Amino acid sequence: MKCPVCNAELPSTAKFCGGCGTTLTAPPQPPPFSPEASYEQARPMMNPPPSYGGNTPPTVQKKYKILRFIAVLIKVFAFIAGAIFIIGALVMLAAGVASSSQTSGFGNTGPALFGGVVGGLLMLVNGVFVFVFLYAISELMYVFMDIEENTRVTNEMLSGRK
Repeated sequence: MKCPVCNAELPSTAKFCGGCGTTLTAPPQPPPFSPEASYEQARPMMNPPPSYGGNTPPTVQKKYKILRFIAVLIKVFAFIAGAIFIIGALVMLAAGVASSSQTSGFGNTGPALFGGVVGGLLMLVNGVFVFVFLYAISELMYVFMDIEENTRVTNEMLSGRK
């Protein structure tokens, strides 16, 4: 390394020049590149964003109270129907096992066991399907109501920018 003033040869770890006493400092490193920072510096602030009282969006009143109530009822009914189907499936399985364990005069217990197991499994699958379908319907109602509410909030925010 050479001194920038007197061109004396210096070790790379020197902080001062031994010949002229010049302080040797490393040039300042440029800050790391950040696309967000460069965008913010390059973008002119023509319209600063409006302040909504501490950066909170405006509040709008909730609409469709009856639809919200119906969505809750459908969700509750989904749990009740699912539970009823599961209990029915267990009862059908137990009845098939119980009827196959009893001896009858004919001695053929296979169809009773098969019918109870297959019927119970079909009822269980049906119960899961009914539960998922009803629960999804209630959540879909909430999604549409939330989309409508978010649209109104966005409209309020954009109308405040004038």
